[in-house]
Amino acid sequence: MITLDAAFDSALARLEADGYASLSAIERLLVAIWWLEADVNNGGFEQYYFNSGGDFATMAPSALREIGAHEMARIVDEANAHFGPVGPSTSGVDRQVALERIRDAHPDAFELLNARFWTYPDDLAALLATSLGINANA
Repeated sequence: MITLDAAFDSALARLEADGYASLSAIERLLVAIWWLEADVNNGGFEQYYFNSGGDFATMAPSALREIGAHEMARIVDEANAHFGPVGPSTSGVDRQVALERIRDAHPDAFELLNARFWTYPDDLAALLATSLGINANA
């Protein structure tokens, strides 16, 4: 049985080699959640939106809902709402410009959202493993 880490690694390798359009629905879900979790855990929502993982920010809430991580999806929806009704741009440059405007207007815009995310109100690893029928351990 494939592990969750191996599934992430495989999806990211395909993304890098063949692009987003080539990914299966499951791989797209994994990529959206992996980038979100990796960047927010490393440097908060500001890092997520600044980095290329933010390219998937508008997809992350639906990916989270698909696996049953409804509270995490609400947190990401709230973070995305700082960018306006259409959410963060998929263009890194445009998203970084918008992020700078948000920082200037509301320097602590993401602090409470970071703290809520970091409490892990939904067990992402377990939900992903259950949803995908794979091993969350190892």
